[in-house]
Amino acid sequence: MRGATPARAGLSLIEVLLAMTIFFIAIVAISRLVDMGTDRELDARMHATGARLAQAKLAEVEAGIESVTATSGDFGEGEPGWTWSMTAELQGTNLYLVSLTVSRDLKGKPFTLNLAQMILDPTVKGAAVEATRPDPSGGGQ
Repeated sequence: MRGATPARAGLSLIEVLLAMTIFFIAIVAISRLVDMGTDRELDARMHATGARLAQAKLAEVEAGIESVTATSGDFGEGEPGWTWSMTAELQGTNLYLVSLTVSRDLKGKPFTLNLAQMILDPTVKGAAVEATRPDPSGGGQ
């Protein structure tokens, strides 16, 4: 059987180019997924940090460390770039609706997180600073 064609031993140029095209498309798709994952991680980290800072500032207001009438500020060297602003609306006798917004510039876009809480006026209910330790000897009675 001399007239029969022998079996191919290798790949044609078209098959190699097709395989390389599929490979590069897959690499581009995977790199885009990695970029999307990195962006989501950064967004989640900003939300977690913003929520922690907002809760801490509201705790300062509730404890009487920060005045209910304070309007804005930054978080200092511990959290550079983060700022806060606050509004307090009187809702009843000694009860305020405190709305706090923390913000930061994130890759050229502003990132903001809002948190609101009803707070009793700390000047009326007293502050932790005013507390005194009881006499350990019990002689104060």
